[in-house]
Amino acid sequence: MAVAHTPPKGASIATLTIVCLVFFVDIANIGMANIALPTIQTQLGYDDGSLQWVLTAYALTFGGFLMAGGRLGDIFGHKHVLVFGMTLFNIATLVCGLVNHRIGLVVGRAFQGLAAAFTIPSAQSLVALSFQDPQARVKAFGAWGAAGSTGFVFGPIIGGLFTSLVSWEWIFWFSLIVEGALEIAALALLFTNGLPGPSPSQPDSPSPWSRLHIRLDVLGTFFSVSGLILLVYGLTTGNVHGWNKPDVIATLVVAVCLLAVFVFVELRVSSDPILPRYMFDDRVRVLGCVAAALTYAVWQGSNYLLTLQLQSFGFSALSTAVRFLPLGITAMVVNFVIPMLLRPVGSRNLLLASWALCIAGLVLLCRMASADDYWRLCLPGMILYIAGVGTVYFVGNVTVVATASEQLQGTVSGVYNMFLNVGGAVLGVAVLTVISDSVTSNRGGKQDPGALLDGYRAGYYGAIAMAALGLVLGVFFKPSRDNGEPRDGNGESPQPPGDAEAAQGQKA
Repeated sequence: MAVAHTPPKGASIATLTIVCLVFFVDIANIGMANIALPTIQTQLGYDDGSLQWVLTAYALTFGGFLMAGGRLGDIFGHKHVLVFGMTLFNIATLVCGLVNHRIGLVVGRAFQGLAAAFTIPSAQSLVALSFQDPQARVKAFGAWGAAGSTGFVFGPIIGGLFTSLVSWEWIFWFSLIVEGALEIAALALLFTNGLPGPSPSQPDSPSPWSRLHIRLDVLGTFFSVSGLILLVYGLTTGNVHGWNKPDVIATLVVAVCLLAVFVFVELRVSSDPILPRYMFDDRVRVLGCVAAALTYAVWQGSNYLLTLQLQSFGFSALSTAVRFLPLGITAMVVNFVIPMLLRPVGSRNLLLASWALCIAGLVLLCRMASADDYWRLCLPGMILYIAGVGTVYFVGNVTVVATASEQLQGTVSGVYNMFLNVGGAVLGVAVLTVISDSVTSNRGGKQDPGALLDGYRAGYYGAIAMAALGLVLGVFFKPSRDNGEPRDGNGESPQPPGDAEAAQGQKA
């Protein structure tokens, strides 16, 4: 059994600062790319169906490999996996800045997402492991959420400035400079000051490389990632070329088959599945993961549509970014206020109220018809829906990730973030884009302003349906406590099967 320890306060704060800044870069990078989409489309010649791959390639590899990244952190140690991911992110970002080609940019973005799949679970795990006191842990997760909100605020503005004043390539040069400096700081501080958290392998366990062979679910990772990639590809090509095309039908059929095989492998074949069975023994964690998928679906899908809609009204990339500023500021405020409301109000009541706010905000966005509606409809709509989404995100972090036991922090964080980002990539950007573009095409095409407006509204209605589903599920969300303490007895979760068998084999 791992023995938890309380790291020095200075080391905890230093760790929190570094991992929050890493999270800031990750979220800012998404916003910078989002705001630059129309310019990238014009200069590199993307069609409407392939444009979303600049975002989806990142989100899909991120979501697809998050579970593996989280488990690698539990095996090798979170500081090692964090620094490895930062190195890979810097290399991929360099490629994105240098390659002036449609396919090359998508490939670079895919590797950026792969790198983030290593950094984010370990970074988030270190937030929980750095603070043993439950109240301090809740506040630390508030800081984690605020870092992401800050990235959301400044990402589009930075991207808009670079796109309007210099070139879109500079959104990647900026990320490279900041992430490179953070990697140097991580090497200097995390490895010299003693990083909190469990050691890569316990004394009674095999070596990390032996545990990698036992615990990394290669089959599960392969079938989940390949199935999700083909699913999104089928959705995007079907919207552009038609749903009755043989290649589109074949792609979707293969995607469904691969995902069905993934479920079978996880349930019947893998001794230690990448989607751990013990994650679904707790109804709160199950509902928390579903809420995570719906949260990012509403957030990323609505932001994608709103970016294109505001620029279709005639706003420049920079002007659009400035108009997103209240949305990010609201999210920052939410992450500082909600931790104080968690215990007196309760996570269930917060979830219900937040989904209601989200629906109200999206209804206002549906009513936008021109640039003149920004102050009357768009601004209050953004404030309401991001306040709701931000609250759901925080509650999910506290009830799913912060309550996991120490030796399973990476695995739980990886699964939770997988639901977040696959929800954003598939339910959000891909599905809502399909809905929006299909309605626009049926009403007369993008050349008709009325048809374009109908398409955006249809996408928002899809987001409302997702938020309504979250509201219904929130009724059944009843955690035993709302203070961030582990829910597994003395803070221990059942030991993963592969790990337990390996440890017993070594003892024998």
